[in-house]
Amino acid sequence: MAASFGETPMGLSSQVMNVAAVLTRKAGLKVPRYQRPYTWGEREVRELIQDLHRAFTRRATFYFIGTIVLVKNNRGQLEVSDGQQRLATLTMIIAYVRDRLPGRAKMYQSLVMEGDRPRLMLREADASFYRGFVQEPGKMVQLAKHAETGVESKDLLCAAAQTIEDELASLDDRELDSFMSYIARCCTLNVVDADERGCAQTVFASLNRRGSPLSGADIIKSDLIENSHLGGAEADEAARKWEETEDKFPRADFAHLLDMMPFLLTGEHLLSPGDLAAFRAAVEKAGGVRSFLFEQLPRYADTLKAIESCAVSVGAASADVNRRIHGLKQVERWYWAPVAIAFVAEHAHEHERARRFFQALDCFTYAAELAAVDNRRVEARLARALRALGDDKTLFGEAALGLTPVEFRKLIATLNRSRKRDRQRRLLMIRLELALPNGNRLTMTDDVTVEHILPKNGGGVWNETFPDAVRRNDLANLVGNQILTTDEQNKRAGAKSYAEKRKIYFNTPQAPVHQLTKDIAGLEQWNPDVIEDRQERLLEALCSDWGLRLAAAG
Repeated sequence: MAASFGETPMGLSSQVMNVAAVLTRKAGLKVPRYQRPYTWGEREVRELIQDLHRAFTRRATFYFIGTIVLVKNNRGQLEVSDGQQRLATLTMIIAYVRDRLPGRAKMYQSLVMEGDRPRLMLREADASFYRGFVQEPGKMVQLAKHAETGVESKDLLCAAAQTIEDELASLDDRELDSFMSYIARCCTLNVVDADERGCAQTVFASLNRRGSPLSGADIIKSDLIENSHLGGAEADEAARKWEETEDKFPRADFAHLLDMMPFLLTGEHLLSPGDLAAFRAAVEKAGGVRSFLFEQLPRYADTLKAIESCAVSVGAASADVNRRIHGLKQVERWYWAPVAIAFVAEHAHEHERARRFFQALDCFTYAAELAAVDNRRVEARLARALRALGDDKTLFGEAALGLTPVEFRKLIATLNRSRKRDRQRRLLMIRLELALPNGNRLTMTDDVTVEHILPKNGGGVWNETFPDAVRRNDLANLVGNQILTTDEQNKRAGAKSYAEKRKIYFNTPQAPVHQLTKDIAGLEQWNPDVIEDRQERLLEALCSDWGLRLAAAG
């Protein structure tokens, strides 16, 4: 009967392909001019690499990274309607490995270029920059250290190169080669080919806008209840309990809680996300389906709700703990959340231990975010912490939440480093504000931006006070030279003199004056000594808040 209606819609086809097969398609891939530029930040690049490396480490047979939509233009090229960010980033990862491994360069370069033709052509505004630094061999290290261009898409490509280097530098050559081979072979995408742009746009719109956000919650619920051996009335009650819990969250947040549950229950992530049998096995290992449905899921859900609201109750430690939770929530990837949920669910009555725990978790999370802790070991360290929540020696030791001497020195070094990439710089300044007495609880979505008192590009009177261009650039990007203002204040301040800037900082009607800005109120001059003194003061305040002694870094 189906044959009577045909098997494939006209002008549309779909197939699952690995990265190597996608990149080496004969028609070539082109990002059309109407597409947005490269937009991925450090978080997205880091998350992709870490997710791939976890799959590689666990020997997963494949790792699926979603759907891309391609349309054939009138020159026979395949235009990338959806998927540019993933394809551009994967090509950069290949290019980094190509440059690191000269003996394998020819093979990996074949995934980047076909002769003198790029496999992936970015939109015209970025194509020559991308080709010169990524697709032509030998320039990835240069790209990672490239000065700011003032063009956001190019600066994000530079930041992506730096993140790729940070994430992969610690792999030895043999492991790096194996990892790259795994990506090319086992990282898979669903490739939708459309014969014309209108068809591709319809598919893109359906993928990104139609229906509810995808969630496996209903499937997991059905699987657990069907395999719980509960009687009819008790199964109905379990379903009601589940729905009651689910209704407390937006759909995507509840799905995130379910993603965390195997780790919360056993200290181990699923080998493959969405593996129902493995999810059920984790539930059975932790006490069984009945316990999960009636006790564990509701308790952990209530705890997550308290954490999301910064309303954790731990007696006299509550204010300090919730202040730290607010800071943790600004880190985009909540890898800290499961161990925090588990601690609060089981140990909230231990008030002083809660204070110490969240101080350690706060410090560890930001050290990982600033790459002072090897990101490939973060998951194992947090798993060890989760299993040792009742054992202070292990929990606060160097195998779990405590920093090793090397990590401590690396953290101090990175805090003292000139920081040129916007998101991490802004995150650090918001966390510094939180560390100061009476500091405001700011979020990454507030109208708050990092203002460089000494402008990043100097200019005018600033070049007289800071005549050395290299040193001027380094000083400008230190946190000691930065405050937090509104976006409008930042634009108005520009390259004005220090005296003019102060009027904007302190006398703009209805604009808040944050503690980091009040900190400069008594400073009448702005010169290298002032910046370096303030750098030391601010880092001392942050390290003290994390329970670290700056002097110990030696």
